[in-house]
Order: sequence, then C-alpha cells, then structure tokens
Amino acid sequence: MDKTLTISQQHIQQRLDVFCKNQFPLHSRASLQKLIKEGAISVNSRTVKPGYLLHLNDIVSVNLTQSVRPELPPAELPVIPIIFEDQDIVVINKPAGLLVHTDALHEPSVAAWFAHRYPNLSVGEDNHRPGIVHRLDRDTSGVMVLAKSPLAFQQLKQQFKKHFAKKEYLALVFGKPGGDDGRINQAIIRSKRNPSRRTIVPKNKSSLFTGKMAITEWRIEKVLSNNFTLLRVYPLTGRTHQIRVHLHFIAHPIVGDHLYTFKRQQSPVGAKRQMLHAEQLTIKLPNGNRKSYRAPLPEDFTAVLQQLHYDYNPSTDTNQPVSFRTPSSFQAKHISKPSKQKY
Repeated sequence: MDKTLTISQQHIQQRLDVFCKNQFPLHSRASLQKLIKEGAISVNSRTVKPGYLLHLNDIVSVNLTQSVRPELPPAELPVIPIIFEDQDIVVINKPAGLLVHTDALHEPSVAAWFAHRYPNLSVGEDNHRPGIVHRLDRDTSGVMVLAKSPLAFQQLKQQFKKHFAKKEYLALVFGKPGGDDGRINQAIIRSKRNPSRRTIVPKNKSSLFTGKMAITEWRIEKVLSNNFTLLRVYPLTGRTHQIRVHLHFIAHPIVGDHLYTFKRQQSPVGAKRQMLHAEQLTIKLPNGNRKSYRAPLPEDFTAVLQQLHYDYNPSTDTNQPVSFRTPSSFQAKHISKPSKQKY
C-alpha cells in the first residue's frame, strides 16, 4: 500500500512514528519504526529517524509493502500441525521452541512458515509478521490463529486487543496454591534490572512505576505427587509473559521456566522448557460464529505428567470452565468472583 500524507498544523512537532501509529492503528509502533529505518516511510523523499519531529507541509510517503518477507529454504521450514483452516484463518498447534516472528530473515518462525505456505497473501502489519494477530512465547506450545484475509486480520486483532478472545492454558507449577481457584490482579512492567524479564508493579510505588493492567484466573486441574500441581489458567488480558510472571508472583512458578524461578527448585526429568501449553482458544469468526479450537498436549509435556504418575485426558479430566467476564463487565474491573484466593 502506497500513501502520501501532508502534515497540517495539528501535527507539527509530533514524532514521525507516533504520527504513523495514529494513521495506521492496525500496525504496531515497533513495526512502523522498523519501516521508517528501512526507508519504507520517508519524509520529503529522505530517510529519517523514527523520532523525527514533523514540520508544516512535510510530505510523508508510506510504502507498507516494501519490506522483504522472511524466506527460508524448504528443508529448514518448521513442521507445524494445522488444526483448522478456511479462506479466512488457519489455526495451528505451535511447537515449543519456535518463535512466532523475528526480524532475522532466515530464522525458523511461524511467520516464515506462513509466508512460505501462502506466498500470494499479503496480510499483516508488515512483511516480517504475515498473518500474525497474537503471539505465544518461544517455549510455550499450543493453539494459535493466523489471519489469511484482511477482514479476518482486522477483526482478530481487535478481539485480542479488547480481550474478547477466550484463552485457556495448562501450566505445571511447583507446590500447591491455597484454595481450589484464584484470581491475580497485578499490573506488569518491564524489569529495569533485566529488560528480558517482566515484573509486578509494587503497589506502594508512585505513578512513575505505572505498568499495564493484567488479570489472570486459575483453578486446580490436578494435585500431583512430589509437590507439583497442574493448573488450568485463564489470562483475561494478554501481557507479555503474563501467566509466567503472575504464577511466579504467587510463589508457584511454572516448572522448567528458567526466567521466572526460585533457587533450589528441582524440575522433573524431561522438563527442559516451561511447562505451559495454550490448550484452547475461542474466537469470533468473520462469518459471525463463535468457535473454540483445542491443541492436544505435546509429547514432552505428557511425558513429564506421566513421570508424576498422571495420564492427562481432556475428554474425561476437563471440568466445566470458569465463567469469563463479558467485555463490558471486564472493563468495569470491579466484578467479583467467588475465588478463594485473590492477589
């Protein structure tokens, strides 16, 4: 898409990346900054920095199709099981260890797989993230949906942004939380000591420490031997590392998570990555129907549970799901839930 914009009085002294984000709300600010650096977005036919301050009558030229799509040799493409597919979406079971997207053009990722499988589609925020409407951490396995049409992309992005999509995870944690279920309502912020980590915002700190609101609900699926518990987890918001940070905050970190852990906690043999799996996703399709998709538990997760003398079977072990907030009540932030534990 090529577009030319002339800067008016109201946009004088506004950062270029902020201006572009307002003009193209479906694109992330990070992706727009990358396009500015690449020259796909220029000012007065010149490549400038994302922080360039706009002047009256500046001409901003935008080419959102200029950047190169990620390409990999077929032999290096990841093998990704498809759960469902139609003309608008493809639902996959993302393997653990696989990035969703990356700026490196030749590193295996979900985005690279999508670009190779659908070479004629041009859907997404930029060519490094074709079809991507949400993400899972690299070492988290499970169900993901990707958009194959512009309509599906717009609708799905809004569902995840407004927290209308319903997500269910399985997490193997250390110890046994108090009570049968609980709700964690703690804002999350990037750690200053380690930028790759997120942390809980201390409630006694000033507004300078304001983070992003994050709410996670959980219930016990099964108490296992050797002081481990399998939890069913429902993130009501979608912050980076949210489940991992929240469970670490309540002193029950996820088994195998090397970023959010406590010393002297020994994971079972075979737990070489965080034991977190996105089992079910419920979304509204472009045709108006609401549908759920389930990803079976991967072999490594199943093997760890079997080592703890538990054979997980969703057809018999899955209880009735916790009732989720409607979008309106979720925004109110004050709806009570009969949980025994609140944080």
